[in-house]
Amino acid sequence: MSIPEGVDENRRGHGLTRRGFLLAVGSVSLLAACRDKAPAVAAPAAAAPAARTDTPFLSLSRALTDKNDLDPATAERIEKAFATLQPDLHAQFPALVTLAGQVSGATALVAAAGEAQPAALAIITAWYTGTVGKGAHAVTVSYRDALMQRCVDDGLSPPTYVQGGPAWWTAEPPAPIRAHA
Repeated sequence: MSIPEGVDENRRGHGLTRRGFLLAVGSVSLLAACRDKAPAVAAPAAAAPAARTDTPFLSLSRALTDKNDLDPATAERIEKAFATLQPDLHAQFPALVTLAGQVSGATALVAAAGEAQPAALAIITAWYTGTVGKGAHAVTVSYRDALMQRCVDDGLSPPTYVQGGPAWWTAEPPAPIRAHA
């Protein structure tokens, strides 16, 4: 039997080659990517639990930030991070929720918070920075959707997010630029 040109006689029939391995890994990656992009099949309504979007913490966050379009998933992550990292502040959240039902406006709510004011300010900070905690123990709960990104989101994306290929920043900003209050 003759050996095809370019085939190493010592490797023939002895396991996987680098080329074969790369082809296999590439195929599996391609299949996984296609599966992730495929439309999901909706599960029956009875099988899926109803998503709870308006939690007391989300309502408190809306009152403290004066923002009605806060993400419920981010709110859940922020509250869990507080419960884990700063349980003393988290313990003050129920009192703030009650107070939010009695006081109108973020500034008035923070002023009326009394001893819970550090907790109120920590919630506001978490929403704006996307982090809970300080220093080496801080946890990032949101980056792209942190409120501090909103003031420039019509023309700039957060640092490290490439939005249009090489030198995207040299193009004219999208029009019209919004004025943020």
